Amino acid sequence: MSRAIRQIRVPGAVPGVTVRLLLVGVVAVGAVTLVPFPLWQAIAVVAVVVAVVIPRTLAAWAAAACLPFGAILTEPSPGRTALALLLVHAIHVLAALSLVVPLRSRLAVRVLRPTFLRFGIVQLLSQPLVFAMWLLAPSGVDRGTEWLAPVAAAALVMGVLLALRAAKRSDGDPAHAASGGGEAGVDAGVGADVRGPS
Repeated sequence: MSRAIRQIRVPGAVPGVTVRLLLVGVVAVGAVTLVPFPLWQAIAVVAVVVAVVIPRTLAAWAAAACLPFGAILTEPSPGRTALALLLVHAIHVLAALSLVVPLRSRLAVRVLRPTFLRFGIVQLLSQPLVFAMWLLAPSGVDRGTEWLAPVAAAALVMGVLLALRAAKRSDGDPAHAASGGGEAGVDAGVGADVRGPS
């Protein structure tokens, strides 16, 4: 006698692959509208395809980086800047979701309500701010400030390296973990390391 296989039906659910297909669509739209160079368009599309197949490669963020690169190298426009801000943020959200939503799963759309809400709030705050900066910036603001770009890039790399070093030190120093908290009696080799991001 065989038992029937029970399935859970979630109302308003979409296949998990939808998140990754949306990611491809957003990158493709951004590459066509914001990047005028065919080589960089191809790099963005290849990166997002890799991200769809293997999300852990984080290639979606490489695809996202191609969009502002194209916007920077073309004639300045507030519309293109606003579109780049919207699409790069959407790529970030969809890429993060693709890391946690399995390909063959079903995803209840109402579960994504907080994500959509955060996305909308960030856009409502950032779009007017960017447009105001566009209006207030003098026309010759880029003259004489070229040195700020490499300094800012170096500061960003330094900050990331320091954060990685601090994370590695806190994960790899069992004596620090035992002396720092009230769990000195716990053996360092036993149990799960739960000191990750919360």
